[in-house]
Amino acid sequence: MKRLPRAAVEELMDGRPEATLEAALEVFEVFASGSLADEVYILDDVGGKRIAIAPTALKDKYRRG
Repeated sequence: MKRLPRAAVEELMDGRPEATLEAALEVFEVFASGSLADEVYILDDVGGKRIAIAPTALKDKYRRG
């Protein structure tokens, strides 16, 4: 499991304004967590897929569509 500070994810997204959060993090899907505030967790093998768990506010901020 990899942990990224929220600030690093915000910086990553600032550099790729057209990208989805999933594309920027190179994951299949990003799940929201109401209990997370300052970190994003990336899990490499959940059902054979790479996923992320992010604070709800962060996921909502970068929701596309």
